[in-house]
Amino acid sequence: MNPYDAIILDLNLVESDGMKLLSGIRKKKPDVPVVIITGYPSEESRRVSTTLGVTDYITKPFEPAEILEHVQRVISSESVSIEKDKDFIGEGIREPNYHFYLSSWFHQMGFGIIRVGGYLPNLSNSSIISIKLPELGSRIYRGLPLAEVALSNGTKRVIPSSISGKIAGINNTLRDYHYNLEKNLHKKNWIAIVEPEHLEQDLKATKTRSVLIFADKSSNENEFFKMIFHKGYITKIICNIDEVLKTLSTEAIPVVIVDAKSFSDSGPGYVKKIHHELPDVKIIVFSEPNVNFEKLYRKNSIFYYGVNPISNNEMVDLLHCAFTDDNRKITLKNPRVSRNLSDTISKISLTNRYGKKITLFAYDDVLRNNGGLGYLLTKELLDMAFQLEIKHSRFSKSIYEAAKIQEITKDKEKNDRIIILQTKDMDKIPGSILKELQEYKNKYNSRNSLINIFIQPTSRKNKEVEFDDNITVALKDVIMTEIISGQL
Repeated sequence: MNPYDAIILDLNLVESDGMKLLSGIRKKKPDVPVVIITGYPSEESRRVSTTLGVTDYITKPFEPAEILEHVQRVISSESVSIEKDKDFIGEGIREPNYHFYLSSWFHQMGFGIIRVGGYLPNLSNSSIISIKLPELGSRIYRGLPLAEVALSNGTKRVIPSSISGKIAGINNTLRDYHYNLEKNLHKKNWIAIVEPEHLEQDLKATKTRSVLIFADKSSNENEFFKMIFHKGYITKIICNIDEVLKTLSTEAIPVVIVDAKSFSDSGPGYVKKIHHELPDVKIIVFSEPNVNFEKLYRKNSIFYYGVNPISNNEMVDLLHCAFTDDNRKITLKNPRVSRNLSDTISKISLTNRYGKKITLFAYDDVLRNNGGLGYLLTKELLDMAFQLEIKHSRFSKSIYEAAKIQEITKDKEKNDRIIILQTKDMDKIPGSILKELQEYKNKYNSRNSLINIFIQPTSRKNKEVEFDDNITVALKDVIMTEIISGQL
């Protein structure tokens, strides 16, 4: 076949079967990007197309400009992809380009392009029914929602963002090819392309993840290596116990997977050595059925013992637990709340480290003194030794009340920065935010700023702002940045 940069394939061919042709293309050209044209993708065509590595799809009817747009995106994406042999810098090692944050990641691909994505731990037997993706041109923030999936068991799951920035591209194929996200193959389940705004901060807040596989096979032959490698982990395979111990003592590799079938009755002794010399390393043992060494392995405080075959979902869950179970415990309830104090925080004033006078107005019960976002925010400010003036209110007041408008107008003259925090139904994923910046000059002609932060509530009717712990912490971090920043 000729060396084409991309192939456009109509599945509904008159003299041939499009799926069979796609299968033939993949045998001869496994890496060339394929864009399929279809009237309406069936479940079977979706499944087979995903298996055969379809890069993108176009639904009929379409305009000529749509074809150009899809082809340009595919060629641009593939030209910077590093999911090929050049990833390897040694036997079983991937360059550390994937940075993880909880169940999300970002991937620096070169040329300023950064892909963000995530995975779904504890998916069990559920499947994805639909997915809500971010809007092109919108801004996302580390820890806040990137995407939301609806599952077949009736629940919804949020994939957080691992980075802050502007959405420059969206992987629309995920809307119909949910299988890519369920299988967690990073080349296909990326969610968006992002123009980062604070990349250095995001690099510090995220981590690469490294796994060592102890087995007697090379990376090309080991099934676990292939499974882990394609999930973005720095993966190394070693066949000798002395080399394993040396590597673990000199490199920051927190997880070891022992392929027990490689070592027969020697395996438990090897695991005992690893645990004795490196007790903090998490050891995962995968063994064959009907093997009588499980009790010997478990004597060494291993992290997990599994029996082959290991499913993709099981591996996703294991690695997620191994790399996230040491996260800090979050306390969202105020243990010292006063009965005489109103629950609702309506105003916080302080002077930050740069001498800037800051006032935050909160509406719609966004900040509560007894727990949640309000408790986390005030606790961190007090822990940083800021002198706070906190105003409480018995009732949730509206920003549109005349008295509130007058209070904000008056405080604009006395402050360098005004922050207004409120809820707003923006048809976004609950916990998402929208920031609007307005600059103004006070009577002394100094340049000041007013920042509106709108939060998508969990309930459109009641404007509820109770989110899971991680989203609440991320919201607190966004607000803290605006408070303590020296920039106007």
